[in-house]
Amino acid sequence: MIREFKGKKPFIHDTAIVDESAIIMGNVFVGKNASIWPDVLIRADDEPVFIEEGACIMDKAFIEAPSEVFIGKGSVISHGATVHGSRIGENVMVGIGAIVLEVEVGKNSIIGAGSVVNKNVDENSFFAGVPAKKIRELKEEEIKRTKQIAREIMEKASHLKNIKFKMD
Repeated sequence: MIREFKGKKPFIHDTAIVDESAIIMGNVFVGKNASIWPDVLIRADDEPVFIEEGACIMDKAFIEAPSEVFIGKGSVISHGATVHGSRIGENVMVGIGAIVLEVEVGKNSIIGAGSVVNKNVDENSFFAGVPAKKIRELKEEEIKRTKQIAREIMEKASHLKNIKFKMD
């Protein structure tokens, strides 16, 4: 369901896929080839939310914008994760049920499932725990695998509309 809020209506790119059970309200921009899966709630009632090309917002994720939210190109916000007023870089994997609170997450990073992130995350890093802390630097093959997962999710989403995606 796409809802106007405070006079702001979401913009959904023609190639984006939004499940009919998702709720997107307010000043939200969903970019090219992005996918929004079942029961997602994206609420931009204060500040805007930008979901970039090829980003995947998985089932039951919640995104709220008390401050601007940015989800970078090819990033995956996994099932049940919460992003609250944060900036997520390109090619980031936010694990199942993780909570990201008012921080910046550097590109090519992974946030472990169930983590609570309340401080900025370095690029190319694996953060996990409650509160989350840096566990280690990511290996090149892990960064490549995260990109592959995003491509696989895009391919699955394409079956919902029977279209094919190509990421630039």
